Amino acid sequence: MPRPLLGALCALVLASTIASPTDAAPAVPSEAQSIAGTNVHFQDDSTGEEATNDQWVDDGSGDQALADDQFSAFEMPGLTSDNLTDMVLGDIDAYWSAELGAEGFDYYAAGVTPVTDAVQSSCGPFGPYDNPAAYCPLDDTVYVSVPLAQQIQTDVGDFAWITVLAHEWGHHVQLVLGLNQELSINRELQADCFAGTYAQRAKQQGFLQEGDVSEAVLITMLSADPIDMPETADGAHGSADYRVTAFMQGYLNGSSACVNGY
Repeated sequence: MPRPLLGALCALVLASTIASPTDAAPAVPSEAQSIAGTNVHFQDDSTGEEATNDQWVDDGSGDQALADDQFSAFEMPGLTSDNLTDMVLGDIDAYWSAELGAEGFDYYAAGVTPVTDAVQSSCGPFGPYDNPAAYCPLDDTVYVSVPLAQQIQTDVGDFAWITVLAHEWGHHVQLVLGLNQELSINRELQADCFAGTYAQRAKQQGFLQEGDVSEAVLITMLSADPIDMPETADGAHGSADYRVTAFMQGYLNGSSACVNGY
């Protein structure tokens, strides 16, 4: 799909989502809760029928590249295809360190584990084709699939992958802030919102280029729950409308809107 068509599609989705505020996920007061005693699993464990292990595997058709040049958009000094994940995670960490440090929080970085073969975490096993990335609150670590990282960058674009990373780091931010909502959908939508705040920071730094937000919106839509999945289901992440709205809430209004809105 050419970039102009991709941008038009995502712009249409954005317009319809933002124009329908009644479709937004209901705000739930954020109450600090202890993780101890809860049924903890990977934050990105999925229960929907569409979230299969081969969701991001190349089907062999050759029709992969949705972006004309995946590294012509997002621009960060020193960024290459080989160091994108490490550099972006470092920048996301620096952003939240400054943001939360200014608010008086004792911020610290999450762990990061690149995955090429199945590993055992405190939340259970994680394989390179289970999910593009997942966060385990028990060991405060983001597990990153190396092959699926490249797949997303090829199929959707570099900022799509950056949005995945920012979402997972958003779960670490929730841990730092002591936020653990009862419903998984609210945890996930808040992480989407936090991902949007990093996109806002990237724009302020001059890193965002034309097409980047469209990539973020598209990957958010592709990661949405099946339409028949109940919002109260364990592992629910939200519909495409909910997830795009949450991302744009952070992108347009900053981190305070995420903390207070979910």
